Amino acid sequence: MKKNRLILLALIAMCFATIEGYSQDILDSLEIIYNKVLNGEEIQNVATEQEDNENGSQSILVIGDSTLDGIGRRFTDYASCNGHTIFTSIWYGATTKDWAYTTELPRLIKKVKPTFIIISLGTNDLGYNDISARTDAVKEILREVGDIPYIWIGPMSLRTVRDGTKIVNAIRDAVGENLFFDSYHRKMTRLADGIHPTFEASARWVDDVVKWMNRPEAIHHITMNFPTASVPFKSYETHKNSYKGKRK
Repeated sequence: MKKNRLILLALIAMCFATIEGYSQDILDSLEIIYNKVLNGEEIQNVATEQEDNENGSQSILVIGDSTLDGIGRRFTDYASCNGHTIFTSIWYGATTKDWAYTTELPRLIKKVKPTFIIISLGTNDLGYNDISARTDAVKEILREVGDIPYIWIGPMSLRTVRDGTKIVNAIRDAVGENLFFDSYHRKMTRLADGIHPTFEASARWVDDVVKWMNRPEAIHHITMNFPTASVPFKSYETHKNSYKGKRK
C-alpha cells in the first residue's frame, strides 16, 4: 500500500513539472488529491487556484490621482509585455476621501472585474491634520476592495508640505507593511510645476515598485517581467479636479 501511495504521488507530481520547488500548500494539495483518488472521487483539475491567479493573465485596475499620468503609463508597458489587461482611472486632485465616499470604486470593480488592484493615492491628503478621518477613508477603500489582491503605492512628498509623514504612516498602518510601497522619501525629477515626476522618473518609480512586488516575502505575486518596449498610453477614464463623483 505504501509503495502504491508513493507511485501515485509521483505521477501526480508530474503535473507540476513547471514548478521548481513544492511549497507546503502544493504538498497538502497532493495529499488531498491522493485521498480523493483512493475514495474514487473525480479529479477535474490538479492545477491550484493560487497558481492560476499568480501566473495567468490578470485584469488589473489602477486607480488614484494625477500620479497615474506617469505610473499608469509604465504599468501599461508591464501589462502589455506580460499579457495582462489594464484599466486606469485618473482622478486629478483626488484624495482618499474622494475615492472612499463616492461610488467610483465599486462602479469600477463591477465594470472591470479586476483580479488585481493598484492604488496610487494619498499625495493630495498631505498637509491635512484630520488623520483619523483620513484613516477611516483608507479603511473604507479597503472595504470596497474586499478580497481582491491589491497593493497601495504611497504618496510622494510635496515641497509645499513640510512634513507629511503622519498621513504616510496612517495609510501604511491601515494598509499593512507588506502591501504598502513607501514613496515619500524617494528622490524624483519633477516637471516644471515642481510637483509631478517626469515620465522617466515615474518609469523608474514603477520599476522599483515591481521589484518590490516580486520579492519572495510579498503577499501577492503576479507575473511582471521587465517590459521590452513602451506602448501608447491612454487612461481609460480621466476626471478633472472639479469632478465630484456620485456620493454613496
